[in-house]
Amino acid sequence: MRKFFYGKLAFGNLRKNMGLYLPYLITSIGVSAVYYILVAISNDNGMMDLPRGSDMQMILGLGCGVIGVFAVIFLFYTNSFLMKRRKKEFGLFNILGMEKRHIGKLMFWETLMIAVAGVFLGLVAGVILYKLVVLVLLRATKLEVPFGFTVSFAAMGHTAVLFFGIYALTLCYNLFQVWKSRPIELLHSVNQGEAEPKTRWLMALIGVVALGVGYAIAIVVENPVETLLLFFVAVILVMLGTYCLFTAGSIALLKFLRKRTNYYYKTKHFISVSGMIYRMKQNAVGLANICILSTMVLVMVAGTVSLYAGIGDMLDVRCPKDVSLNGVDLDEQQKTVLNQALEQAAADKGYPVTDVTEYTSVSFSVWKQGEEMAVIHYEDMTAAKGELCMAEIISLADYERITGKRAELGEDEVLVYTDRGEKDAGNLKFNDKSFRVKAYVDDFALDGLDTNVVYDTYFVVVKNSAILQELYEMQKEMFGEEYASPIRYYINANIGESPEHGLECVNRLEELIASYNSTQTEENALHVGIESRAGMREGFLIFCGGFLFLGIFLGFVFLMATVMIIYYKQISEGYEDKARFEIMQKVGMSRREVKASIHSQIINVFFLPLVTACIHLTAAFPMLNRLIRMFNMTNTALFALCTVATVGVFAVIYSMVYGITAKAYYKIVG
Repeated sequence: MRKFFYGKLAFGNLRKNMGLYLPYLITSIGVSAVYYILVAISNDNGMMDLPRGSDMQMILGLGCGVIGVFAVIFLFYTNSFLMKRRKKEFGLFNILGMEKRHIGKLMFWETLMIAVAGVFLGLVAGVILYKLVVLVLLRATKLEVPFGFTVSFAAMGHTAVLFFGIYALTLCYNLFQVWKSRPIELLHSVNQGEAEPKTRWLMALIGVVALGVGYAIAIVVENPVETLLLFFVAVILVMLGTYCLFTAGSIALLKFLRKRTNYYYKTKHFISVSGMIYRMKQNAVGLANICILSTMVLVMVAGTVSLYAGIGDMLDVRCPKDVSLNGVDLDEQQKTVLNQALEQAAADKGYPVTDVTEYTSVSFSVWKQGEEMAVIHYEDMTAAKGELCMAEIISLADYERITGKRAELGEDEVLVYTDRGEKDAGNLKFNDKSFRVKAYVDDFALDGLDTNVVYDTYFVVVKNSAILQELYEMQKEMFGEEYASPIRYYINANIGESPEHGLECVNRLEELIASYNSTQTEENALHVGIESRAGMREGFLIFCGGFLFLGIFLGFVFLMATVMIIYYKQISEGYEDKARFEIMQKVGMSRREVKASIHSQIINVFFLPLVTACIHLTAAFPMLNRLIRMFNMTNTALFALCTVATVGVFAVIYSMVYGITAKAYYKIVG
């Protein structure tokens, strides 16, 4: 054969099948461009020079891993659509005299051309869009925008290796499919799956149970730690239930509709229902994939948008005042020095100190079972019973000074506040130390008091600091010196007229404390953690902005995958339906009746995944709300608003995709 014969033949085949390969190529370009951009940003040395740059690199590195795994799965999946349409062509080549090794050479050239075009154009698009994406990322995180344009050759290498490797694996898979098939099987592969599927009640039952258990976990489980641990269990169960119900449940539903004579024996319903029954075995997996990808897009975008939009609410919970100081094991003299240092730092900057709250507390983990709050050493955790919680102890004097409320407590009496825990215990027992709960208080606004704890927390007010010291010594004895919680002294205050004034004060305060500690021994030094609302806002912007950026990026990739699956599903069904509708017109159906039947079938099939994804999202909302509460995002109304807005935007895009793919379908059938 002439030189480059297979290459020219492969190029001609790709050109003739451009309607099939062009969307695949465009998606490959998009995914490889996204992967290059994320790898380039995460490996950018300049990122480490930015505030909290390591956090940003960690988040983007996670995104690289997700997109890398997704690219393997997605390109294999879409390749199966292409092979289904091409098998008949390869079978014809085989019958006309082309051996399988020649078909293998042809497939090699086709894959090589697609791979080179996809990777090269993807890298070009990635390099061009890189600067724009960096600007968007830095804009979202309110970081300084650097000048200059860079090209990451390391990211190019990573991208090329990954995607050429994926194309090589798909080629091997395609060669195996052709090698194991006989020519007659290749010719009739498009018509496989025409036998009416049986109603698999066991699979339908498994789907109902899996979906029910997944929904129950999302709705019923309230403990934040259990929510975090069971989240992926719920996700797996919902995915399993979705596949089972789309595969078996949809067939059962269609057969039920077929038995309803009033519904079935109408032209548009007769054709659509009967056609869907015969092909549902093939359709079900594609529909389930569309549903799951749609759910992933909705969850990621809604969650990340709400976190970014709720930064102000998160700051109100985590750091409601301009400055927060946290001293460890300070005596009375050191507390006085710390207060004086705060006053001096503010005075040096010319700002007043207002709304000061201060208190002393000790917190430690307990295993709560009824009235028992067991303090157990980590080596004895296997003997623990009940639920892991946090106990935060403060004195009555601090409680009265902060809240302005008066209370009387005996030596064995306590007041208790909890926003998530149980409120039915009449007594509390810390190992051998018992207390009677005099009252559960409804409001206990202690600024910044362990608001980042994900466990149920019980704030316990004891009569005096002596009892607080006694409980401190008890947990110190149980946990040992290394693992015991210290007694902490908190000061929270507003500085000047804005959070930026507080940040200036914090910088000066750090200098004063460093100067003081330089004149003290290690034992007498001030061990203080200092936070400012402005500094924390910067951290939240980087963290939430990074997640928003990653969520939108991944959402875009999954949306591309959804569009691709929908497109190939419509194209495949169009070719399968073309002959059927021609027969229907020959036996007497009008073109109008055929088109009405087509429209009914597409509407029923196309929007089923979207409706199911919205149901999944609704059931998952309580669990997702509890998960974002771990980031101090407690504004449920804002999260709900972001979720509804995300669903609305996605539904519009989904409908646009429907319009485009429906036109392609109508063009094929007729």
